[in-house]
Amino acid sequence: MAVLTDTVTDALQSVLISPWQSWLSEHPIVAWLVIHPLWALALIGLGLLLFAGLWSAIARLTEGFWLMLVRLPFQLGGWFFLTSSSLLVNQWTKSSQPADPPNRLSEIITQLERLQAEQEGLLAEIRELLTERH
Repeated sequence: MAVLTDTVTDALQSVLISPWQSWLSEHPIVAWLVIHPLWALALIGLGLLLFAGLWSAIARLTEGFWLMLVRLPFQLGGWFFLTSSSLLVNQWTKSSQPADPPNRLSEIITQLERLQAEQEGLLAEIRELLTERH
């Protein structure tokens, strides 16, 4: 009976423990973590902290994106309102100004004639000054 128990134990050990031992020998980092459980717990804790920080960063990023997406229609509406109101104000001020181009044209021509006469007078004065010098 003892021989049968030893045989069953050896068979179970070879079936259950041998694959783990071979896998741990192929992965030495995991084997080191199994041998040093306190370091493994510390590294798992650090990994969880890093994952929590990454998770919160992603949450803030998506929160900012959604807030921008919610604000966008209001910003576009405000921009559209300001643009259209400024266009209407410009149109209203243009229409409220007196539209009398022939009268304005005659004013410009009169002013140009006056300036031309002044220019001719100044040129004549320059000629007199130059002839007096010589």
